[in-house]
Amino acid sequence: MKEIAVNIAKKYYSIEPTSISSLGAGFYGCVFLVELKKPPYKIVVKIYFKNELAQKEKQQIEVLSKYTLIPMPKIYYIHIHDRSIPNDVLVMEYIDGVNAGMQTKINEKYVDKMGNQIIDNLLAYHSIVNKEGFGELNADTFFKDWRDYYKIQVTNIHQKAYVMYEDGRISEKTYDIIDEVYRKYDKIFYLPITEACLIHGDYNMWNIMLNKNLTDVIAVIDPYNCQWADAEFDLYQLNNANGKDFSLLERYAERKQLSENFDIKNSVYELFTEVNHFYDANVDPIHSNIPAQALSLKEKI
Repeated sequence: MKEIAVNIAKKYYSIEPTSISSLGAGFYGCVFLVELKKPPYKIVVKIYFKNELAQKEKQQIEVLSKYTLIPMPKIYYIHIHDRSIPNDVLVMEYIDGVNAGMQTKINEKYVDKMGNQIIDNLLAYHSIVNKEGFGELNADTFFKDWRDYYKIQVTNIHQKAYVMYEDGRISEKTYDIIDEVYRKYDKIFYLPITEACLIHGDYNMWNIMLNKNLTDVIAVIDPYNCQWADAEFDLYQLNNANGKDFSLLERYAERKQLSENFDIKNSVYELFTEVNHFYDANVDPIHSNIPAQALSLKEKI
């Protein structure tokens, strides 16, 4: 993958990079910091393991950037796979900061300030409503009630969970809980959801950047499942990483009333999204939180 980053620099900047360093990797791609001898001097090269994800993320960043209160990285180039470079790639602005989710020592003096910045930004996304209804950003048709749209996703994930169970990748106990949620879907999602909000889709502290002094929020990165959705579909990740240290979910609830069935919905969103990620990425969930998430959900059904 490092060689791809080198070739991207040559293709789009006509220059050999002076250095390349890894910024991390995930289920769907890997990211490099590439340094150049000419402007913009530093670029982020995100290489995708699956094609078409670069185009999708580009669209998501462009839409979210219209409404964000916290900067998102500018996109310089999108490379669509070809013979010379076989992966889809995004070339983006480098933002000089630190990953918020990896910080263990935050000055208490700045917790309220930064926690409010993060939630103000999320609420800004959620204030944008698609009057046509729920669906992907570029959907041809939309659904008027989220329950009808999300039921399709739940059905699909339920089928994926069965395959994972058959393959021995999740336990019978975990599959039985997923199956019970599927059978009780209408009971769990008993309230109409008709406001189709813009969501980030992967809004957690790992996708928030702070300045190096840990006193200010400077960027939001890496949307993944950005769409027109139930705003509460964005919330289960607020407690991930060190989100609880910033009381993110509590701050959101203080600003916007949560639905009366939020607690169980939140657990469904968490478990089903996690199962979907592991299936789509073809990664063994042996060390994942899926069993614990399933047991937590079982207590609420």
